[in-house]
Amino acid sequence: MTGVVVVIGSMNQDVVCEVAKLPGPGETVLAAGSRTNPGGKGANQAVAAAKAGGCVEFVGRVGRDSAAAALRDSLGAAGVKTAGLQEVPGVRTGRAYITVAGGENQIVVDPGANFVWACGVESAESELLGSADVVVAQLEIPRSVVTRAAELARRFVLNAAPAAQLDDELLRRCDPLVVNEYELAAISGAPTGSRAQAAQAARVLCLRGAPSVVVTLGAAGSVLARSTPDSVEITYQAAPQVDSVDSTGAGDAYVGALSAALADGADLPAAVAFATAAASLSVRSPGTHAAYPTRAQIDAALAAVPAAHN
Repeated sequence: MTGVVVVIGSMNQDVVCEVAKLPGPGETVLAAGSRTNPGGKGANQAVAAAKAGGCVEFVGRVGRDSAAAALRDSLGAAGVKTAGLQEVPGVRTGRAYITVAGGENQIVVDPGANFVWACGVESAESELLGSADVVVAQLEIPRSVVTRAAELARRFVLNAAPAAQLDDELLRRCDPLVVNEYELAAISGAPTGSRAQAAQAARVLCLRGAPSVVVTLGAAGSVLARSTPDSVEITYQAAPQVDSVDSTGAGDAYVGALSAALADGADLPAAVAFATAAASLSVRSPGTHAAYPTRAQIDAALAAVPAAHN
């Protein structure tokens, strides 16, 4: 792939605890083990895009602490360029606390430096964003920064996580908006408990102005809604059935691979199939960056991805 992807977003140090079952409210459980990983949705998506074959630049903020150097090195090791990763003095690098059990997870994020953009998007960063084939953002950084990135981008992909309301002006710039069913419900205000309901809620967002919406449904695959001159076209993409070891970061693997494919000129349905293969591979191993597949691995796994249908 030769397309340029610029990811503007969060970078965290992940503290992961493995438990037999996820704790309920007020419950304490003992961990079978713990580990520290590089993370943050932005960094995860950048690494996933680079491993999927994209030429990737990262724009973000970290603290001036011991975690920052290790996190920068983790991006560099994956082939991600980090000229846009700035250190913020007096602020701690973001941190995420992740509990994993049976392939499912619970996550609490302390954003730290991710929300400290004193000067907003700087001029050199604006040039990066404006020249990219695809710009990718999430909602773990200030909304004003996301909005500015969308204004500068030639093609803008927004992973609206954590869930939040989006105004119609931002929606009109998302091609695609990528959400899971919970995020979709928060944005659309519609029920999303079934695939048909998710499709209808995605249609609502297209009617509000989004050029396209991709709804990820985990093992059930994804729904793609695309605006046409006369209507909204709905496509269902099933996922291959695999044994999930750890779903942490699987959505980021999906977004990163999707963005790399789009930057390389793939149409959206083909990019969705490519991303589906990437995500299905990522859940088979623990962790995030180390679990993300290479371009060759994704290409090999595409044969197991079912054909999409209307």
